[in-house]
Amino acid sequence: MSTVQTASSAGSKKIRWVPLESSPEALNKVMHRLGANTSVAFSDVWGLDEELLAMVAQPVLSLIFLFPLTDKYDEERKKEIASSDNKVSPNVWFMRQTIGNACGTMAVFHALGNNQQSVPIGGHLAEFFAKVKDMSPDERAAALETDEIVANSHKESAADGQTEAPSADSRTDLHYVAFVSVDGDLYELDGRQTTPINLGPSTNLLKVRLLRCET
Repeated sequence: MSTVQTASSAGSKKIRWVPLESSPEALNKVMHRLGANTSVAFSDVWGLDEELLAMVAQPVLSLIFLFPLTDKYDEERKKEIASSDNKVSPNVWFMRQTIGNACGTMAVFHALGNNQQSVPIGGHLAEFFAKVKDMSPDERAAALETDEIVANSHKESAADGQTEAPSADSRTDLHYVAFVSVDGDLYELDGRQTTPINLGPSTNLLKVRLLRCET
């Protein structure tokens, strides 16, 4: 029987989870264990050429990027958040990240939380979304800290990888971030930030986001 460190048991110490492996399969294991229908899955995008983009299963409801964090990235995000153009729809589902190495599962929650009408969600995942529906992003983060079912699902998925999982105390500069389209705009959802980032109009989630990154 596995045990999970929570805020109450850790006191003031930051809770840390084992990092997920850098693969779509790791994300799929988390969401399927928690109750998302197996007909929904994350898959790799192999390139930006039209032929490669055409290979991506449709419809695309969310994108999750894994990339190395840099000071420049954080500086640019702070500028975008402070901009008067960063108007956020009240329909965007967002939560803060207070758990170390939890960014993979956070990205899954952001991807699914903004597609609850399009993706068949059951089990504990549906219960969690119902529980935190009217909470603030910080309150949702606190609810996640004490959720042992989510923590164990993350832990099991991290252990199921093709490579040996590092320890929870491991420091990594790789970070998962989700991108979703809500009310016609593209949003970048990173729980380390204080708010979603509105990246402007989006009519094709896959092409608009990837082409933006290419430039």
